[in-house]
Amino acid sequence: MQNGKVNGEEDEEYQVFLSLHTPALKAARIPPLYWKSLHLKLANEVFDAGEVFGIMHVEEEEDEDSERRASPQTEMGYKVIVTSESGLQAADPTSVFLVDHAWTYRVESARQQLLEIPGLLIRMASLMGLPFHGEAPDPDIVDLVLDNMWKYNQTYQLAQGSAEEKVPVWYIMDEFGSRVQHSSQPTCCLAPLFYSPQQIAYSVLWPLQDLENGGMQTLKQVQNQSKDTK
Repeated sequence: MQNGKVNGEEDEEYQVFLSLHTPALKAARIPPLYWKSLHLKLANEVFDAGEVFGIMHVEEEEDEDSERRASPQTEMGYKVIVTSESGLQAADPTSVFLVDHAWTYRVESARQQLLEIPGLLIRMASLMGLPFHGEAPDPDIVDLVLDNMWKYNQTYQLAQGSAEEKVPVWYIMDEFGSRVQHSSQPTCCLAPLFYSPQQIAYSVLWPLQDLENGGMQTLKQVQNQSKDTK
């Protein structure tokens, strides 16, 4: 009897979730297969991508031109791979994951937030691989973050609300989401979703195909956003 009551409450909560979010879920093209699991993860703030994926640190060599191949530039990069021994199955309704946003802001307040929010400048500099090891806000590092953030920026816009609320909101995903590489042949999709009960946006990740252990997670290349963020 108790289980029936619990299941009934869960079904009711799920129906409320659908009534609030179905248009956004469809607009984000998140397959209905994942909606119920996504609802549970959102409601319980479950961030379990680390149980399936891992971040691999790699060195990437880039040639500036054919005449300078003897002295290639070596840059440190990241790849996200499947670390679960059983891999990742696209047909599994639980194969949907939340990605947190490390920084959400509006363009006009970006500099002020970097200077005033404790730990934000350090985190952004680390995420972008910038050389900053201090604690006090450094105006030069702030400029570097503002110059480099366009590589990581994503944006969403609320469909309802006042004119001020509909102004595009910019965000940078957390260290996991920001490490996923883009590809013209992606293995996964990623889309922002505004979760009404918490009044907060997350990114939702789901697979486009089955991935074996060691398989690389890639996303469709998105258009770079404006660098004019100062």
